[in-house]
Amino acid sequence: MLATNFGANTAVYNLKVQEPSTKAVAVVTGFIYSLGLVFSSWWVNKRQNVPWDHPNLLRNWALATGSWRGTSFHNLDLSGVNFRNAKLGNTDLRARKLYRTCFQGATGLERARVDSRYLDLEIPKVQKLLTRGCSEEPDFSRLNLRGAYLQGADLRRMKFIDTDLTGADLQGADLRGSILANAQVIDVDFTNANLTGSCIQDWNINSQTCFTNVQCDYIYRKLDEKEEPTDRYPADRNFEPREFESLYQEVGNVVELVFKEGVNWRAFTFALQKLHLEDDGLGLELKGLEKRGDLWVVKVSHNENVPTKEIEQRLNASYEELKQLLSTKEQQINSLLGIATSQAEALKEFSKRPLENSFFITGSTITNLAGSGQIEYNEAADQVRNIVANSSDQVQVTTTVRNFLAQLQGQSVATTTGTQAELIKQVLLNEADKDPIFKQLLVLQGQQLVDAMQEGAITTAIRGAIAQLH
Repeated sequence: MLATNFGANTAVYNLKVQEPSTKAVAVVTGFIYSLGLVFSSWWVNKRQNVPWDHPNLLRNWALATGSWRGTSFHNLDLSGVNFRNAKLGNTDLRARKLYRTCFQGATGLERARVDSRYLDLEIPKVQKLLTRGCSEEPDFSRLNLRGAYLQGADLRRMKFIDTDLTGADLQGADLRGSILANAQVIDVDFTNANLTGSCIQDWNINSQTCFTNVQCDYIYRKLDEKEEPTDRYPADRNFEPREFESLYQEVGNVVELVFKEGVNWRAFTFALQKLHLEDDGLGLELKGLEKRGDLWVVKVSHNENVPTKEIEQRLNASYEELKQLLSTKEQQINSLLGIATSQAEALKEFSKRPLENSFFITGSTITNLAGSGQIEYNEAADQVRNIVANSSDQVQVTTTVRNFLAQLQGQSVATTTGTQAELIKQVLLNEADKDPIFKQLLVLQGQQLVDAMQEGAITTAIRGAIAQLH
């Protein structure tokens, strides 16, 4: 009996001795596990740059707990909802859509439960931008700001490189000096915004991008390797009122023709003229030229009652046909378009009339008033049209200009820079008056040609012709 009790007591004693040891192991193990969890959460938090310095898991748990009894907008469409000056702490804002939802002046957004499935609302600087309308951090490149409500925001000198701003409301925003290179600005409302000095290299706009009453003195068209804007446009002046709007506002009935190896402008001009003569109901009008990477995009507006696909097919077909004929069958093209006849009639009208102050035309010959030299009008007109039509090929343009000026001087037609500019300007104006397509091309491409060339007779002539046409 004694032995039995002794054995039992020994067992109880051993159990009591082992019990603290097991508990200690459990506590230590739990502490190490918790420490590892906290450290890993802290590391993830830092990597993702989420709000607060608390570990992400703990923060999410706190936000979930705080919003449990708060207002919930989970999975709702909050498009156009006005949260201006609202207190949003402990609110569940994991909405399905936040298109132009106003958060300006709101407080507590950093303590609301949010996600980034519509826009990058989890990022602190995005929250600050939406609530304050400004930010100390200037770089918002490669972020999702789709549908962001930024009316009247101060966005001066901010970077939005490769940023998705689709559908954003930027009415009255100050974007002076901002970088919008490669940005998606489809459906963006820029009404009354200030875009002076912004860089718009390869930005993506559409007919719903609104530029009504935009303030803009000039823009930059390129971004260098250091992400600094270059290629100021216009180079030596400011935009006239609403000029920027007229250049960049898309209209719905626009066809975009994409060319991989540049544009043969002469063939394209003939193609537009040919279709216009065949069917003036198409309402074709050259709207602009844009370079996207290695591609050239020509934009042509048309009658809204004609399908865009049909216009695209007919233009491409005519362009390819005339490009093939151009090199070997110039006379056939002129006959096809009726250009030779119209030129002859036009020449009769101003036969023996003065051409500006230093020249006059007899028949089809331009003669210096001093009688020292002459050149065939058609020859001069062809040279001038080639310069404008091939403005995208700077090497060819430079060669043509150099040869043409040398010819004018060699034939004693125009021996000074002033008289050369005078002659070229008048030929440009005459050709623009006879050919509305060439006039559009001169207005749209002339300034770019001037910006790309050294100052001289041709730049003076083009600048003067454009000013007179306006």
